[in-house]
Amino acid sequence: MNEEPFILDIDLHKQAIIEPGVENLQYKFHEKLLFAFVPDDEIKSFLDRHSHKTLGKFKTVSFRPKVYEVEINNQLITLCQAPVGAPASTKFLDWLINYGVKQVLTVGNAGALADLPENTIFVPQRAIRGEGTSFYYKESSKIIKLDNKFVKKVENEIKNLGFQYEEGTTWTTDGFFRETPNQVLQAKELGAKTVEMECSALAACAEFRNTNFAQILFNADSLADMDNYDKRNWGHDSYSVGLNIGSQVLVNL
Repeated sequence: MNEEPFILDIDLHKQAIIEPGVENLQYKFHEKLLFAFVPDDEIKSFLDRHSHKTLGKFKTVSFRPKVYEVEINNQLITLCQAPVGAPASTKFLDWLINYGVKQVLTVGNAGALADLPENTIFVPQRAIRGEGTSFYYKESSKIIKLDNKFVKKVENEIKNLGFQYEEGTTWTTDGFFRETPNQVLQAKELGAKTVEMECSALAACAEFRNTNFAQILFNADSLADMDNYDKRNWGHDSYSVGLNIGSQVLVNL
């Protein structure tokens, strides 16, 4: 018997017992997806400003978001609220890919591990795999590299919109309340400038499904000074901005 932890006893066989399209729904989503880690009221406010319609609904026991078609600059994209955490968001993304999504751009907040002002735009190029979900989609490694070509396209569009951004490594964790000083230090030694809860898992899922993926993060609270944690304003001011920037970037890709 393999003595490795169960999560590292990896089976990357393409066929699973339960596949994303097991419901056999007649959904067809647009190829470009804005996967938004923002509150529901921000989604509604964004939709109020754009022509849209409902394309479908993702049903779980506790989270049942609608999937929307939204018109941005005469182009139709898919938009939906994303659930926090690697397992939930990856399950949803895998399902969305099954129904037609091919280019994924996520927007959301992250904790700052470096000296970055609140609401600074950060584009991950690499993610430390501190979660468990990615190990069901990709062989074991400490870090996953995002698709450099697609990430660069996203960065170019951010610049074309007139915004500055930081780039580099993010740390994806499953344990929001277990970001201990030693773990933060270890992540920083590996080059992490931000910490969040989805990037490495979503990137692994997208790679497994041959789907383009990139993420735009906005710095919220700060763990840069481990002796003086600063929640700041939790990055609330970036919710609406993130949807606006993300949608403009996405349609220009």
